Amino acid sequence: MKAIQYFAKVRESEGANLAPRFLFTLAFLILLLLLAVTPVQANARSAAVANAEIMMQLEQMQLEIKALRNMVEKQENNLSKMQTEQRNRYLDLDQRAQDYAKRILSLEERPISLPPSLATAPVAVTAPLVTAAAPSASKTTLKTTSEATSDRDAYNKAYAHVPEQRFEDAINSFQTFIRQYPDSRLIGNAYYWLGEIYMAQNRTADAEKMFNVVINNHPDSFKIADSKYKLGLIYSRYGNNDKAQEMMEAIIAKHPREPAADHARGYLKK
Repeated sequence: MKAIQYFAKVRESEGANLAPRFLFTLAFLILLLLLAVTPVQANARSAAVANAEIMMQLEQMQLEIKALRNMVEKQENNLSKMQTEQRNRYLDLDQRAQDYAKRILSLEERPISLPPSLATAPVAVTAPLVTAAAPSASKTTLKTTSEATSDRDAYNKAYAHVPEQRFEDAINSFQTFIRQYPDSRLIGNAYYWLGEIYMAQNRTADAEKMFNVVINNHPDSFKIADSKYKLGLIYSRYGNNDKAQEMMEAIIAKHPREPAADHARGYLKK
């Protein structure tokens, strides 16, 4: 009996000791599980936050790209309008120059009428006024007038291709005009428009040659100031901004009242 009672006491005492150990072990295992799960959740949250930030950055970049595209389109439209206005302005100036040339020619061809007092006054004729050389002089005058009219017609036909942007026809016509009428007063205009056409075709080197021909060989041309301005733009296109600036300043100094001087001032303000 005593032995049985002893073992019962031992079991009770061991059971009482095992219960706290089991609970402690169970709590320790739960803690390990929590520690194992927490980093995974933290990593998932960090990844979600990072993805959200990337999406926001992508949306912001898309908005900025869209805004830049709009700005580029506006700049292209403005540039196209400026080029069109500039081309129209030069066409108008060239037309005015042609009108002035026609007026000068009409004045040269108009007969001189004497005042009534001189026309009715008696004139003593002591010798024949018409000599043998007179007919040849008259023929020479008529020939000169005919040549002036024909070279102007040829120039007008060549120039008519420019507003229609028939550039190859214009090039061929102006080149033919230059060969047929090398002494025409409009020869500088022909070289100038060849330069304009070459610039429109991005043939910058050829355009530079044409404008230099106007400046160096035809200093009395209507297009001298415009040729200098275009040559300054070519220097700028080459990246030689110092030389371009010098040309613009020279235009303002030598041709202050020309429209090209206004363009040069606008260029220097940029």
